[in-house]
Amino acid sequence: MNRYLISKGWEGFCDRLQCLSHCVNLALNYNRILCVDWDDRIWSHGEGGFYRYFDLVDLPYITSAEQIPRELEVFPPFWRRGLGLPVDEWVHKLKDELVFDPQEGKHYETVWVHPGVGFRAFDFDLLPKHLRLNVEAAGEIKPLLEKAPPNLPVVHLRGTDRPLSEERWQAVRQAAPVACVISDDAALVRRWLEESPDSVVLSDTLVEGQTAGHKLDPQSLDKIGLDKHRMNIRLLADFILLAAAKDAHALNEDSVFFKMARLFGACGGVPALFQPAPEPVIIQDSEIRLSQPSTIFNK
Repeated sequence: MNRYLISKGWEGFCDRLQCLSHCVNLALNYNRILCVDWDDRIWSHGEGGFYRYFDLVDLPYITSAEQIPRELEVFPPFWRRGLGLPVDEWVHKLKDELVFDPQEGKHYETVWVHPGVGFRAFDFDLLPKHLRLNVEAAGEIKPLLEKAPPNLPVVHLRGTDRPLSEERWQAVRQAAPVACVISDDAALVRRWLEESPDSVVLSDTLVEGQTAGHKLDPQSLDKIGLDKHRMNIRLLADFILLAAAKDAHALNEDSVFFKMARLFGACGGVPALFQPAPEPVIIQDSEIRLSQPSTIFNK
C-alpha cells in the first residue's frame, strides 16, 4: 500500500523551506510519497501552489492532496476533515491538535500531515538534491538576477517591528557604501538612496507602510496594483541573489530570510535550483510522479 506525507505551507518562504527539508527527509526515511501543499492565502494564487514554481526530483511525489484516496487513515486526526484544507492563522491556536513528530511514537496511519509550523529538523544539504525551479519560474527569475551589477555587494534591508539600530545601519553603510539593495521596506530603501544615491535597488514590489508585503493576499495586492505572482517571483529572485552573492550584508542580523539564503548558497543550492528537472514518470493507477524509476512503493 502506498503511504503519503503532506507538507503544508505557512508563514514566510524560509519557514516553508525548513518544513520542506524536514518532510523530504521524512518521506525518504519512511518510504512515503510526498505532497507539498502551499495552497494558502500567503503564497498561492490561481492554481499551482508550490508546483507553480518548483519541481521535485529523485523522490516520488504527487501534486495535489486530491490524489490521495479519502478512506485512508490520517495522522494527526484533525486533518480527516479535509486533507486539502489550506492553513491560516488558526494553525497557531490549534497547535496541540496538529503536533506532528512521528519519531515520538509509532504512527502507522497511511497519511501523515505536517502543518507547516512547529517542529522541523531542517538540513539544507538535502534541498539541493531534490528541489528545482520549473522552467517557467526559472525563465522569469533569471532576467531579474541579471540586473544585479556583479561588482557590487548585496544589502538586505529587512523591515522589522523592532526599533531600527542606528549603530547597525552605520555599520552596514560603512561595509557597503554602494550596493545592490533588496528590501521589503519602502522607507528603509528611501533612506538608503538618500545616503547612497549610486546604489541599485532591485526590489520592485515594495508596499508603502508594509514591512512584509510578501504576506499580503492577492486581493489586497490587487488594490495597490501588484499581483501575487510578481511578488513571489521577486521574493524568489531576492532569495537566490542573497544565496549567490560573494559579499552580502543584513541590516537585521536576526533575519531568517538572510540567514537561510546564505546557508542555502553555501550548500550549492543556487546552481542546483536551475538544473533542469527530469521528465516525470507517471504511475497511472496512482497518478504518482517520479523524477526517475524508484523502488520505494508498496513496502
